Amino acid sequence: MRFRPWLLCLAAVPLLAACVDDSASYQNESKDQSLTLIRQQRWLWDKTVDAAVVVSRLPDCQRRHNLEPLPPQARVELWQPGSGTFVIRRGDNNAMILTETQTCEGWQNLPAEPPGGLGRQLGTFDPQDGKLRFVPAGK
Repeated sequence: MRFRPWLLCLAAVPLLAACVDDSASYQNESKDQSLTLIRQQRWLWDKTVDAAVVVSRLPDCQRRHNLEPLPPQARVELWQPGSGTFVIRRGDNNAMILTETQTCEGWQNLPAEPPGGLGRQLGTFDPQDGKLRFVPAGK
């Protein structure tokens, strides 16, 4: 019997098809600032996904910040306490991170809600039907 490598490739498809590799973005009204949440699941049997946020204010800055691994179904909320600053709150454990888009380098874990509050909620990165989507607040 002759070896058929395409059969091996075909057998691997179901294992790779269940992995998560997606992203969703928020862009402000003037379209000059954006935050993108990226999720990647390396192996089918992993119970979490690797997550990162790309903060950008083009053409001046763009930076990728890694998050702690998330459950695949975790929702991530996006809040804006002030101009150019954002709070990213993980829905599964309420971990909060403060970031900014002036230099794109600011990145700080918040032990509690900021004294002035979270500000206005911009929306939620929500996995719907197996695909990550940004859902604006109020929709």
